[in-house]
Amino acid sequence: MTVAPRTAAASAAAVRPRSGTLPVPRPRALQELPVLTRLPVAVLAALLLLSVLAPGAAAAAALPIAVVGAVVGIPHGAVDHLVPWWWSGGRQAPRRTLALVTAGYAAVAAAAAAALLLLPTPALAAALVLSAVHFGRGEVVAWAERAGRPVPGPATDLLPCAAHGLAVVGLLLWVDPATTDPWVRALSPAIADAALASRTPGLVLVAVTVAAATAWLLARGRVPDAGELLLIAAVFAVAPPLAAFGAYFGLWHAVRHTGRLLDLARPAGGGPGWGPAARRLARAGALPSAVALAAVAALWQLGDVAGLQAQVSVLLALTFPHAAVVWALDRRG
Repeated sequence: MTVAPRTAAASAAAVRPRSGTLPVPRPRALQELPVLTRLPVAVLAALLLLSVLAPGAAAAAALPIAVVGAVVGIPHGAVDHLVPWWWSGGRQAPRRTLALVTAGYAAVAAAAAAALLLLPTPALAAALVLSAVHFGRGEVVAWAERAGRPVPGPATDLLPCAAHGLAVVGLLLWVDPATTDPWVRALSPAIADAALASRTPGLVLVAVTVAAATAWLLARGRVPDAGELLLIAAVFAVAPPLAAFGAYFGLWHAVRHTGRLLDLARPAGGGPGWGPAARRLARAGALPSAVALAAVAALWQLGDVAGLQAQVSVLLALTFPHAAVVWALDRRG
C-alpha cells in the first residue's frame, strides 16, 4: 500500500495551530539570512589576520575602525522606542504614548550620562558590567535563534554568556593597558587604577572562562558557537583594542541584533522574503539614526581623542536604556 504525497494545502493544514495548542514558530532572520552570521565572522577573521600579518597597519587603522564601528553600530538601537509595539503585533504606536516612551528612554540615557559626569567611578563600573552582560546575552540569544531554540532564560547558558562578556569587556581593559588606560582614565582614574592592578588575574580569569565555555559548548555539539567564541577572544587578544571593539560593535553585535529587529518588523503573515521588514526597519530607524549620527559628528569636532571619548560616554549612557529594552525583549521571547 502506498501513501500519496501531501499537497501544499494539506501540509499547511497539518502545521496550522489548533485551538489550545502552541502556535507554529515564525521563521527567524538569523536562520534564513546567512549574511547575518557570515558578515560578522568574515570581518573579525579579516581583522585577526591583518593584526597577525601586518600589526603596524592594524594599529594605524585602529582609530578609524573604532569611529566607523561606533557610527555603523548606532542604528541597531534606533528603534528601541518601537520594540514594545512591534512585539505585540502593532503597526503603529499612539503618538502620545510613543512620545512618553521616547521621553522616558531619553531621560534614562540622560541620567546615565549625568552619573558618568558626577559619579564616574560607580557609573562606569556599572556600565562595564552591564555591557559585559548585554554582549554575552546578545550572543547566546543569537545562537539560540539561529539554531531554532527558544530564547535562553537568565539562568541558561550562563557559562558561555560570561565567557563572551569577559572576552569583550575584560580583554578590552586588560590586554593592552598602554592603549586603553588613557581612555579609561579620562572617564574614571579609579577604574583605570583598578584595571591595571587586576590585569594578571583578570587575564587568567578570561582565559579559564573562555576555555571552560568552549569545552562546555563542544560537549553539547555546538561547534559553530564554540568557534565564534574563540574567534572573538582571539581578536580581542591580538588586534588593537580600539579596532577590535569597533569591528565587533558595529559589524558583529549590531548586525546580529538587527536580525532580531527584522523578526519584529516582519508582518504577522510573514510575507515573501525579508524586504518589507528591512524597509520598515529602515524607515523607522532613519530619523533617530540621523539625530544620533549628527550628535556624533558634533562630538567629533572636539578632536580625535576628545571626540572619541565623548562618543564612548554617549554609547555607555545609551547602554542602560538599550539593555533594558533588550532584556524585556528576551523576557518576551
